[in-house]
Amino acid sequence: MIIDAHCHLGKGFDIRVSPEELLKEMDKNGVEKAIICPVDRFIAVYNKEGNDYIMDCVKKFSDRFIGFATVNPWYGEKGISESKRCLDKGMKGLKLHSFLQGFLLNDKLVFPLLEEMEKYDLPVYFHTGTLVSSEPYQLRDLAEKFPKINFIMGHSATTDYWNDVIPAAKGIDNIYFDTSLHNPAMIKSIIDKIGADKVIFGSDFPQNSLDVEIEKIKIACLDEKEQEKIFHKNIEELVK
Repeated sequence: MIIDAHCHLGKGFDIRVSPEELLKEMDKNGVEKAIICPVDRFIAVYNKEGNDYIMDCVKKFSDRFIGFATVNPWYGEKGISESKRCLDKGMKGLKLHSFLQGFLLNDKLVFPLLEEMEKYDLPVYFHTGTLVSSEPYQLRDLAEKFPKINFIMGHSATTDYWNDVIPAAKGIDNIYFDTSLHNPAMIKSIIDKIGADKVIFGSDFPQNSLDVEIEKIKIACLDEKEQEKIFHKNIEELVK
């Protein structure tokens, strides 16, 4: 069984992909379910419209899709209300993107939103890897301040801070690693030094291809029991 823990759906500025296109790729690659979230402009500005679209897709394909909401912390109380609306309607987590949304990952601006998330026992996915605004040690700071929240380190900082990934997360129980965009050697290093219990398979579709991302896990991890954790068991535990 494979669950893709990070996909985008919608018509944005850079990304345009329909649920049918994603389902076609999932079927071709043996992916049973996918966690979906909005695309670019709906992450940055038009949160309600993006969240409504994701909820509609989940309702239409409830056996295949799991929804993550997104909220820009700059909206303050309005953003908190939007997160509650989505989570109360069955969304299973929150996707935040400090680079697109315009804040430092561990800025106090995001604290009220995370304080609300503590009530739901659901994960928060943070994009990481972009210079200045989304660094691994910033996520560690948040994880220490909010130990009740399980954080997913999006892309495991593959672009610019991959060398900080393992030291930043060592000794922290509430950080999980998304494999999307990373190379097999780094994924294997995370498995060896942190453990397969903390690794989650994601593709970042349509930015990357499902078949390549799946093959990377098989190259990085030969143990079938560990593959099961990475491909579905770890994320199932977080969104149950």
